[in-house]
Amino acid sequence: MPLTWVEDNESRSATIVRLGRKASSSMTRSYKVFGTTDDVELHDDANSRISNSLRSWQYPGTNVILMAESYSVSYLGDDAWQVTINYEKNGADDDSQPNPLRRSRSFDTSGGSQHKTQAYSVGSGTTLDAEYRYPSSATNMSGAIGVDDNGVQGVDVVVPALTWTETYDVPSTYVTSDYIRNVARLTGKVNNFSFRGFEAGEVLFLGASGSQEWDQEKGDGPWTLSFKFSASENQTGITIGSIGGIQKKGWHYLWVRYEPKVESNSLLQQPKAVYVSKVYQDGSFSGLGIGVA
Repeated sequence: MPLTWVEDNESRSATIVRLGRKASSSMTRSYKVFGTTDDVELHDDANSRISNSLRSWQYPGTNVILMAESYSVSYLGDDAWQVTINYEKNGADDDSQPNPLRRSRSFDTSGGSQHKTQAYSVGSGTTLDAEYRYPSSATNMSGAIGVDDNGVQGVDVVVPALTWTETYDVPSTYVTSDYIRNVARLTGKVNNFSFRGFEAGEVLFLGASGSQEWDQEKGDGPWTLSFKFSASENQTGITIGSIGGIQKKGWHYLWVRYEPKVESNSLLQQPKAVYVSKVYQDGSFSGLGIGVA
């Protein structure tokens, strides 16, 4: 004899998260079930209904479809049971949206390490000089750091650098194999146009990572994508030793060629030439699909 299911008045309590948001939507449906005292018969009937007529529930007026995830039962006495079915949709996905749906950002200004062979000038006005010297009669090194008979040794210092991460939730249809390949090609490239308020040449794309949830009943959920960048300012008017008018984009590499010089019976190393090398290719960050402003 078929069991009788009667839905409770307080059934269908729901929490529905807007489409494209990572948090889950949920709902419960509760029933009084009559017609058996047998646990096995009750569970067989519950599983049959949850696999068919009670398998899913669509929130009215939307395309949010929640799937039955679990159910609980309690025996009420005689041939009556209480059955509560829990429905859920993790990370509501909206395939109709062509753009990222949610964004979060984090940043780090702890800087990076750089090997320097040339010091900044010290003093000011008429006392501007390449370094402090003790005694004052000590040989002028023209700003070269760690000079010995073998050359200029230099020193590792912390230099300004801004690193930040942007995280997005995007529809499952947004991430294709072509998109992933394009992001991979942009890794290790520098912006060729203004990006996030930085001038061309100041932002290095360090790469991206992505994750997605999928299951057999609910299919694809949205992708969570994280992009990492580092910024270094463009510089103009740099002077090294007696060489001035040097310009350097943020991610160009500046290095100094030294030559020996005899002064006061001492063999010194002085800047002979300054080179600015391009070590990263340019790229259009618009290909990341996360905007540039």
